[in-house]
Amino acid sequence: MAKVIIGNASAIMVPRKDRDSIRKFYCDILGGKIVKEDNEKDIFHLEEEFYILFRYGNVSDESEFLRSPRTLWLQIKSDNVEEMKQKILDFGAMKLDIPSGLPQSVPYLYFQAPGGLVFQLLPINENQSYYKGTEEGSNTAKEKEAEALKEKAMSEAALKHHHKI
Repeated sequence: MAKVIIGNASAIMVPRKDRDSIRKFYCDILGGKIVKEDNEKDIFHLEEEFYILFRYGNVSDESEFLRSPRTLWLQIKSDNVEEMKQKILDFGAMKLDIPSGLPQSVPYLYFQAPGGLVFQLLPINENQSYYKGTEEGSNTAKEKEAEALKEKAMSEAALKHHHKI
């Protein structure tokens, strides 16, 4: 069987009008660097060899649509979640009220960045065994409850958006 891995880059097409706020957010807040730019695109390099390409075009702004239950969010980590959370929210990124499913002592933030991408911010040292399917003594009932709460929150966000249209 053919082997598949997730690469170290992502791309999204966004409205041209979002370019300045995207540049400020990914460089000033997340500490990325623009490694390639032209009239049509910016490529940002983030820590640990990850790249995000923003292709700018005359596309409609569907940012709210991206908060649907089918949203794919990217996980980012910080050695100081509370400080980074404050910087992100002070910038004006939209906080999404989604339960993390993690113990209450673990700080986190779900948010939508300029350009529409959705992120989950977690501590750098957060145990990732849940995602790897290797958590010892996992509590399946609690995991199912957490996932149900996430799904409900995302469905409610999508329903609110649907009623605005």
